[in-house]
Amino acid sequence: MRWTIRNKVIICLGLLMTIIGTLAFSGFQGVYSYRRLARSISKRAEELPLAEDLRSHTENLQAVLKKQKTSSTKPPQSAVEDLIQHMSLLARSIDAYEGELNNTEDSELSINDTQRELEIVREIRSELLTAEKLLTTPNALASSSSFDAINESIAILTQKSDLVPRILQQRMGSFVDEVRMEYRTWIVVTWVTTITATALLVQLIRLGHAWILKPFNKLISGSRRVAQGDLEFQIQTDTDDDIAELAAAMNNMTRNFRLIRNDLDEQVQIRTKEAIRSEQLASVGFLAAGVSHEINNPLASIAMCAESLESRVTELTSFEGDVKDSENMGVILKYLQRIQHEAFRCKGITERLLDFSRVGETQRQQIPIQPIIEDTLELIKHVGKYKDKTVQFAYDRGDIVAVVHAQEIKQVMLNLVTNALDSLDDAGLVTVHLGGDAKQCRITITDDGCGMTSEVLQQLFQPFFTQRRDGRGTGLGLSITYRIVSEHGGTISATSNGPGQGSQFVVTLPAQELKQENSLHDGQQNQVA
Repeated sequence: MRWTIRNKVIICLGLLMTIIGTLAFSGFQGVYSYRRLARSISKRAEELPLAEDLRSHTENLQAVLKKQKTSSTKPPQSAVEDLIQHMSLLARSIDAYEGELNNTEDSELSINDTQRELEIVREIRSELLTAEKLLTTPNALASSSSFDAINESIAILTQKSDLVPRILQQRMGSFVDEVRMEYRTWIVVTWVTTITATALLVQLIRLGHAWILKPFNKLISGSRRVAQGDLEFQIQTDTDDDIAELAAAMNNMTRNFRLIRNDLDEQVQIRTKEAIRSEQLASVGFLAAGVSHEINNPLASIAMCAESLESRVTELTSFEGDVKDSENMGVILKYLQRIQHEAFRCKGITERLLDFSRVGETQRQQIPIQPIIEDTLELIKHVGKYKDKTVQFAYDRGDIVAVVHAQEIKQVMLNLVTNALDSLDDAGLVTVHLGGDAKQCRITITDDGCGMTSEVLQQLFQPFFTQRRDGRGTGLGLSITYRIVSEHGGTISATSNGPGQGSQFVVTLPAQELKQENSLHDGQQNQVA
């Protein structure tokens, strides 16, 4: 069965209401029990004055009879009137006490059981009627038999009146034990309900944490991790509810983002390679235009030497002589050597151009950096417009290596050095310094040219941004340079003290395989595992 968040919240609310109901039941039952007890005691306490009135009136009846018996002067008729008056008061007390007993609340408490008191009150009323009948007979107190009957009836009234407060007192005494048992029962009930409510509260907290808080925390932490760029992370929940459905939707969204990112990265790499290739072709064209004049000079020398050789050979066939032949042969050999030297010179220039334009394999390997820089500078010095500008190359030692792709690093050096030369005035100087250690290779290109402002430095490596003084350029050279260096795991930075104060570029390249690539690869393998 699939539990939704709504069902889980309803269950948690049900547990909460059960806890509240349990505690409320225990509390209200205890309070109402105390209220019922207090009202019962208060109600029965109101009977005590009425019970005392009964006793008082019956005692007054006995006192009148006793006084009449001991007095010889008081007429019997006066004593009868006194007795009738006290009996009337006793009857009113009986009515009041009976009414109070009938108004007692019905309850299971023994203190509220008024049956015994009502029976005694009825007996008192019956005996009072009997006494009143005796008093209404003629000569009620004159004869000894009538006097004794009335005296006996009043004694019974007194005896029964004395029983009323005694019964209430006995009931109060037994009520103490009943109350003690009841409050002990409610203490036990209160403890049981408290323990039950505590257990339910613990269960509520556990279910709320397992069903709601824990999945939400996983969802939030996973979302933050994805937001930080870890698109490989998958949010996992232990529930089968709306949160799990939301986590699955976020995982699908992250997976789509990852596919889109990988596709974009692939497209960017393809376009970058195309841009690098275009920039290389443009650089080859730029170098070819610059070195065409240099190639023409050796060709002119070859042509001149060939023409001179032709005339010498002609003269050699016209004249004969050993000395003359030996001199001519020496000249012929000299010209032939010149032809050979200049021909090889042309071949070297064209081979370097072709080698620079050749893309080759993209695999990087640990190779010396000094020959790469020297080959690039050798190409640049044949460009005619840089003849009046000087490039100096210095290095700390000759065995500085880096893990690079040679052709791409030649492209980097060509872009940086030609940009530095373009920023120079005539007779300007560009210094290339190669240094480093066992961990990295550092190439520093410094010029004393036009310099850069802080605004130019902020946008220097942006695509299509150019500040060449001749107004030409695509603005892709430094952008491609930045990307090549970044893909090699290196860094490139530019500094300048301001316009007219020159500039400096520092390129660092790793001298060994990048450990973070290996650790990233291992981390991906562990994640997949």
